[in-house]
Amino acid sequence: MKENGFTLVEILAVLVLLGLIALVTFPSVSRSIRDARKDRDSVNIDTVLNAAYDFAQQNISYLPVTTEEPKKICAQQLICAGLVKEEVVRDNIIEDYASHAITVTYYATKPETEKENSKFFGNYQFTFVEDSSCATYVCTTVG
Repeated sequence: MKENGFTLVEILAVLVLLGLIALVTFPSVSRSIRDARKDRDSVNIDTVLNAAYDFAQQNISYLPVTTEEPKKICAQQLICAGLVKEEVVRDNIIEDYASHAITVTYYATKPETEKENSKFFGNYQFTFVEDSSCATYVCTTVG
């Protein structure tokens, strides 16, 4: 009489095969996840820089007129102005939006080397940096 079921050897063989498949696929899956997070963070920083440019265009006084005086826009200002959603600046790489700012620097001619987390708009370089002085910024409401 034949029994229905699997033998211990058959079960172990299946488990070994599943383990080998997991061993082969895990590094590529983890690399893909890491790359996706990197891309997401890069897009978020780009979004913040675009919002800072929009903010500067709406408030021309935030654009420096000489190379000696860079200006600063706190990330919280962009949220208060409704130019960027809070979720964009609250991310793994940008853990605390309150302690970040965008420095705006004027250049007569664009420099040959670009800084990380920077974007040029005409003669202005917008750079996303940590800045503890922005941690105290609070939205002010008119009305």
